[in-house]
Amino acid sequence: MNRSALLIGLGCSLTVATAASARVHADNSGLAIDRVLSPAVQPLNVTSPAAEPGQPIPALYTSLGKNVSPPVAWDSPPPGVASYVVIMEDADARGEAPLVHWIAYNIPATVDHLTKNVHNRAVPKGSTGMMQGVNYAGGIGYVGPKVRPGDPPHHYHIEVFALDRTLNLGPGASLDNVITAMNQRVLAEGEVVGAFSVEPVNTASN
Repeated sequence: MNRSALLIGLGCSLTVATAASARVHADNSGLAIDRVLSPAVQPLNVTSPAAEPGQPIPALYTSLGKNVSPPVAWDSPPPGVASYVVIMEDADARGEAPLVHWIAYNIPATVDHLTKNVHNRAVPKGSTGMMQGVNYAGGIGYVGPKVRPGDPPHHYHIEVFALDRTLNLGPGASLDNVITAMNQRVLAEGEVVGAFSVEPVNTASN
């Protein structure tokens, strides 16, 4: 699997990465793209105009701003795609498993991108079938990056999966349920990876 991340100072940037195959973890410690059982996966080209290479993502998409979900797009899907899934995870969160920041599933096959600021509803208005799952904070939809000041950069993986079916799940599903439903149904997958950090607070007085 070819992954890359570009660290940009105190902000976050996205760069394209693709996955040729998925690996299985015995527990839930891996990213979704590593946990899904997929016998013959093709690469899916995933991009985001939220940040250009070498430029930080605006605070709008993070906890420093309005926690607005970033735009994400994908192309080069193989024949037979019935739906897409988008998952965003923090790979460097404290604890054993990545933190889930966003789950969107049953995105129609005719859709090749999500615009910014998808409403945090289990079934977003006008989504024509798309549903959203539960994030790490217990809410529905997107919650942006949030790290402790001075922590090393956290890497956020926005993973996109092209499936040969729609998932037999209702709105508000957990990541584990989405991964189980996706097993053996992934035709193509890819991701973009961003990094986010915050400067330590200077408490020194003059």
